[in-house]
Amino acid sequence: MPIPIYGFVEGDTMGVLILAEEGETICSLTCKLLDAVRLRVDANYQYEAVYQGDVLDPDATVLQTNLKPLQRLDLKRQHDVPEGSYNG
Repeated sequence: MPIPIYGFVEGDTMGVLILAEEGETICSLTCKLLDAVRLRVDANYQYEAVYQGDVLDPDATVLQTNLKPLQRLDLKRQHDVPEGSYNG
């Protein structure tokens, strides 16, 4: 049964409703969400999925992450910090 999820992508001005399957990976869900907002957001960045403050494993399934219907999933741009530099 599809699970409706509210998706918000960094750089977008609005959220979108997407449907996820329990066996779908977070990587697949990320691609689905980026596809839904590609007219408004530059998808050339690397994104990480964040749920309730935790970065999700891209290989985990929706069922493994405990995503619940109508919960918020955020895609944040990955910001690589060079070794030895301070990010704070």
